[in-house]
Amino acid sequence: MKETNKTCLITGASSGIGKYIAYEMVHRGWRVVAIARRRNKLDELTEVLGRDNLIPMVCDVSEFDQVKDVSTELKNNNVCPTLFFLNAGDGTEEDDKGLDLELHRKIFDTNYFGTVNWINQWIVLLKERGGGTFVATSSIQSLRGMPGAAAYGASKSALNYCFESMDAMYCKDNIRFLLVYPGPVDTAMLKTNRPLPCTWKPQEAAKYIVRKVLRGSTKIQFPLFWVLIMRIVKLLPNRLYLRVFRMK
Repeated sequence: MKETNKTCLITGASSGIGKYIAYEMVHRGWRVVAIARRRNKLDELTEVLGRDNLIPMVCDVSEFDQVKDVSTELKNNNVCPTLFFLNAGDGTEEDDKGLDLELHRKIFDTNYFGTVNWINQWIVLLKERGGGTFVATSSIQSLRGMPGAAAYGASKSALNYCFESMDAMYCKDNIRFLLVYPGPVDTAMLKTNRPLPCTWKPQEAAKYIVRKVLRGSTKIQFPLFWVLIMRIVKLLPNRLYLRVFRMK
């Protein structure tokens, strides 16, 4: 992608992958609009990266009015990102005691609407200004239904379809919609009782994502080990797939 207006916006910027994407983008000479719910974490990030490089904005991405207010403030101050890393997410797991509708709504509000809320606020302006890029963090778990992840996987699958559709609709306007499919990354969202092989550090993931995005990749998947595993799992006949989980 062309690096003309070097201002980007990152959601979930206070920790994990989002935090290190902010590090990477500042290192590459970009000005970063850092979005997160926790003011203290944004203050810490600003202290490290510098006020000239970072614009911290407190916002809950699941709240449409907050996204609208932040976007309006940025536009009024002539801050117009051309690259959006829509990374904020909720990975709360489910149990088998019944379907928790409130949990499903909460996860969709963050993972799906917390992404498309930003597109709603900026896509018309990007179209008028000649283009831009939206990058959404999906998950390799969205490739096949996994136990305990009905809401999480469904929200990411919805996001996948949305981005693939929007990419086809707006490619003529030079607006791209890129999907990132991470496997295990060592952040607070990784909930496991035992270490998983080929788990990446968030710094490593951030560097890989930024490099791929700026080189114009259309789909970003990692680590290769888990990408291959999920492709195999996706091809398993349903009876065999269910037997695997019954054996655990």
